Amino acid sequence: MVLAAALCAQSQPARACGGFFCSAQQGVNQAAERIIFADNADGTITAVIQILYQGPADHFSWLLPISTVPEGDELAVASDLAFTRLQAATNPQYNLTTRLEGPCAVSRSVRGSVDVSPVAAESCSGNPALGGCGDAVTVEASGVVGEFQWSVIRVSDPNADPAAPALEWLQQNGYDVTPEGAALIGPYLADGMYLLALKLVKGADSGSIRPIVLTYAAAAPMIPIKLTAVAANQDMGVMTWALSNARAVPFNYNALELNEARINWFNASSNYNQVVTEAADAAGGQGFVTEFAGSSSPLANAIWTASEDLQWQAIRGRSYLDFDQLFQTLLGNYQGYSGFWEGVRRAVVLPPNVSFEDFKACPGCYTGRIEFSPSNLFSALDASVIEPMRSVRRLFDRAPYTTRLYSTLSAAEMTVDPVFVFNPDLPEVSNVHQATRVLECQRGQADFEAPWRIELPQGSVIRGTPDATGSWPQEVSAQPANFRVLAQSSSGEGRVVDDNADEINTLLASYNAELPSGSGNGSAQASERGGFCSFGTPPGGSTGSLPLALGCSALIGSAWLRRRRRVVEKGHS
Repeated sequence: MVLAAALCAQSQPARACGGFFCSAQQGVNQAAERIIFADNADGTITAVIQILYQGPADHFSWLLPISTVPEGDELAVASDLAFTRLQAATNPQYNLTTRLEGPCAVSRSVRGSVDVSPVAAESCSGNPALGGCGDAVTVEASGVVGEFQWSVIRVSDPNADPAAPALEWLQQNGYDVTPEGAALIGPYLADGMYLLALKLVKGADSGSIRPIVLTYAAAAPMIPIKLTAVAANQDMGVMTWALSNARAVPFNYNALELNEARINWFNASSNYNQVVTEAADAAGGQGFVTEFAGSSSPLANAIWTASEDLQWQAIRGRSYLDFDQLFQTLLGNYQGYSGFWEGVRRAVVLPPNVSFEDFKACPGCYTGRIEFSPSNLFSALDASVIEPMRSVRRLFDRAPYTTRLYSTLSAAEMTVDPVFVFNPDLPEVSNVHQATRVLECQRGQADFEAPWRIELPQGSVIRGTPDATGSWPQEVSAQPANFRVLAQSSSGEGRVVDDNADEINTLLASYNAELPSGSGNGSAQASERGGFCSFGTPPGGSTGSLPLALGCSALIGSAWLRRRRRVVEKGHS
């Protein structure tokens, strides 16, 4: 099977991250894509591309159409942990603060909503080891990076069905590619692009697969989503971080603003992804939600901190009695990092007849029998574990502005490769969304017996009854998923393609009118005991694994709650 990604020529937008091409031997679904694009402000873009694969190591291969042959450090490996930390730091958060209105008899902690806290060129015919594919294919460069063995090939005559000779070379060199898969690569080769082919080195397992970093000449980031259609899951998540000096926007896709009334503010992780999917579908399957746009500095610190760097230096500077003491220190601190076992494999010599898998399963079983050099072990782990984290952080250090964009797409919708451009005219977008739920108590009524209303950031109001506390009204599921749909470019605020605000407010007003209200029908008498409580859950976006965070604080006896005030609800004047 092959994961194909593309990076285009200098005069065209850059492309990265494609799809799995499944062969008869080993089928796989691509569940999600996560990519970091960094505009280097020198005519090049650096892409960090996460590879998601489950299957036998000997069936893994990865193809990326690229514009130039990588040199020096233009091809490297990164860390899955960097993506995990980055996603956690930018996940949308939907926070709901609950306020008591009227003379509530507070009998328990007020429940709020959950805050959404996804080498030299050589002809392959001249080297039998490279497959003998004839004069049509030339190997431009090759090498090893991380646990990947890589080659860059070029089809000499791209106008004469470039897919055919590329397929022949790939199959002869152990890449599991079908003719259907090769045909999708053909158009990129016909444009004169190179093909970067990667597979695992001998002895590596599929656990060694990790993100790669590639720098190339390009004008703007592009995701060749058409390649992904071969094996994409239904409504596959696509999450992109774009780094530059301004906010990134989808150039040839729509920009989506979600209808906040559709989000379950009590547990946003329960339906956030579904709302994004419906919003994208309503935009013809081609739209992105901007989930965050702002300073890169906090994200750089989230990926790799100065204290972590100092800890690594301290571990390197200590003296150790033996291998066991050193190894247990390293294992305790870095076992969960990408590249840990690969670095250990390179730096230790095991006893005869002991496989690395045996050692990995029981390091303590070989006490006193491991040959190693501490300096070599530290150097290997620095290269395979620490530097991949630092390298991603440096991208965020260099670029002052980061934008996170997210969408879901199905195979039938993957007909246009999305391009992203940078627009300095647009404001920042916070990933933290704040709404207020008001419990409308009447005298002697407990907080959990009171009807409530939620005042949303977009200006609308949605009502609920005590029996609906903790669940979101099903009636709103018929509303549009998009508040607005826009077409944006490298300047200006963009053109409104679809504005559903009036329809949404009309539907909410109709729904709200049928529900009871308390505390004087919206004219609230403030309680002698007021309370605020907020809960949160961040939607994980592409993976569907949404971590929950919950927190609550109560403020009793707030002075301003003692004052009577008139509450005017939008749609309920």
